[in-house]
This record gives sequence, structure tokens and C-alpha cells, in this order.
Amino acid sequence: MGLGFTTHAARGPSKFWGYFRLVDACAEPGCPVCRCLRTDSARYLDGLLYEHVNDPGTRARLHASRGFCGWHASMVPQLRDSGFGTAIIVEDLLGGIVARAREAAGRLERERARRPWLRRLLGRAAIPAWLALDRGRIVCPACAFTRAAEARYLSVALQFAGDPEFDRALERSDGLCVPHVARLVVTEPGAPTLPALLARCAALWERLRRTLEAFGDKHDYRNREPITDEEARSWRLALEVLAGAPGVFGNDLHGPAARAERARFSDDVGPGDPARPEPDDGEALRFEKARLERRLTELTAQLGEASSRAAALHYRLWATLEDRRVLELNLAGERAAAGMWERTAADLRTQNEALRRECEALRDAPAPRAAGR
Repeated sequence: MGLGFTTHAARGPSKFWGYFRLVDACAEPGCPVCRCLRTDSARYLDGLLYEHVNDPGTRARLHASRGFCGWHASMVPQLRDSGFGTAIIVEDLLGGIVARAREAAGRLERERARRPWLRRLLGRAAIPAWLALDRGRIVCPACAFTRAAEARYLSVALQFAGDPEFDRALERSDGLCVPHVARLVVTEPGAPTLPALLARCAALWERLRRTLEAFGDKHDYRNREPITDEEARSWRLALEVLAGAPGVFGNDLHGPAARAERARFSDDVGPGDPARPEPDDGEALRFEKARLERRLTELTAQLGEASSRAAALHYRLWATLEDRRVLELNLAGERAAAGMWERTAADLRTQNEALRRECEALRDAPAPRAAGR
């Protein structure tokens, strides 16, 4: 799915708030897109905790996502005065989790007593899917909001690559991180400005590599030159350039990469391999169950992806309607002002006509006679 990149051949794209946000972020250390996403995430969480704690729709979405992801949950304590709103939300979420856990415990006991033969046949993997406490969990709402913002900032980077002001800002920055550039390559390979943006990012990465090289050389005991501040921070910056800002791209412990690795290992080591003994009927059922569970995991991930896109589209629709409402209000105000000026002009014309008639009357009146004549 693309980022909605468009060009304006005649006059170039118009600059809006996302452009200026990205240009300002170029003055900060690290990837400017990551910086914008972290700031936007904090603002989203602050607004949610301050204004939407008791909103039914917000509560329902948070219950469906089991609260926030690890990244956004770790951001909440850093927000000012976030304790009260957070306590209201997490108390409600924990109530739902406690109810699900107790239900799962009761059903497990009934399953153990009712079907011991199935447990012996399939082993520990026979736990039904409905027992999972995160069953049906959707994407973290803050992540859905941030994903839509990420698409906008990446679209800005493509639209304005080659713009003198943006290029100067990017040249002063540390460049986009590799994961964000990789996403641009995957989603917008045909964008006409992509080669120039790639070349500029590569130049910035090469500048960082030379700084790292100088930092390493100065650790030689024969080198007497002092380590500069830029060299001292270069290795931390390089970590962010390679992996993105902390939290933005998560980890591979339980993500899609880990699931793919487990699936690859399971597929590579077949039944005839010496690393795995020939299965009996029960083991064949377990392998089939694992395959179906992998497929279910893939479908769940696709559903989460679709939910995120739907949330992003919903946000765009809301923003468009809000912009339309503001424009309508502005237009109504302009119309009212125009009507007022028209009435004022009419009054002035009336007064001018009356003054003109008075002047004519005074001009036509006979001159008064002098006294004593």
C-alpha cells in the first residue's frame, strides 16, 4: 500500500503543517520522522488522558486492544499529570482482564475433567484458542494514530525532496533512519523524487560512518587528538540510524519476524530429518495443529493491519470534515462581513446623496441682501 505520494508539475506541492513539523525536526538529533512520531504519540496520549478517559468509544477501543502497546505504555508516565486519567483507564482494563482470567481458569478445569484423552493425545498444545487472554486483540490505538502520521511524514519527505528549503534542513540533520527509508523503497518505488532522497540519505550515512571511523582511530594509544562531541555521540546515533528511534519499530521477540523464524525452522526440519523422530499419529496431529495456528496467526496479523488502515482512514475522514467545518465557518464569517460592508456602503451612498442635495439647494438659494439697503 502506497503512501499517497503525488506531484504537482506546474507549481509544486503546497507546504502545510506536516512539512514545517518535519523541517523543524531536522534540527534535532536522530531521524526527523522518528522525532515527529514520538512527539505526535505523546500529544495523542496526553489528549486522550485529559479529555477522553470517560468517552465510551475510547473505552471500547482500549478494551479491544487491551490498552496500549509496550512503547506507548512506557511513554505515559513521562507525561505531566497523567496519573489520574491513567488510573481510571487501567482500573477498567484490569477489571475486564480479571473476568477473562477467571473464566479461562474455570473452563480449563472443566476441560481437564471432561476430556483427558484429548489432553493425552495432543499434549499441552491442546489449550483452546478461546482461553488466550489476548484473543481478538486489535492494534494499540496510539499505534494506529502514529502509523497514519508516519505515512504523512514519509509522504512529505518524498513530495519535497529537491525543495531547496527542505534539502537544506535535511542536510543539517542526521538523515532519515534506515527502516523509514526502507519503507519508502517498498511502498513508493516509482516515486520520481525517491532516487534523490536515497542519494542524500546515503551521503548523510557516509558522513556518520566517517565520524565513527575517526572515533575508532582516536582510541589508538598513539593518537593524541581529542575526541570531539560529534564523535563521542556517533555510535549512539548510528544505532538509531540502523534501527530507528527506541520504541518506534519495536523488537523481534514476539513479532512477525519471530513467528516467521519459528515457521521456517518447523518447515526446514521435516519428519524425515534425523533432528526429528518419525511422528506417530498424535505427533502428526500436533504438526497439523501448529500449521493451522501459524495460518491463524498470519490471518490475525492481516486483520490487525486492516484495522489499523481503517483507523487511519477514519482519522483522515474526521480531519477532512473538521477542516471543512472550519472553512464553512470562515466562509460564513466572510459573507457576514461582506454584507456588513455592503450595508455600510449603501448608508454612505445615501448620506452622500443627501449632502449633495443640500449643497445644490444652498447653491440655488438667493443670496441674502445686505443690511440697511
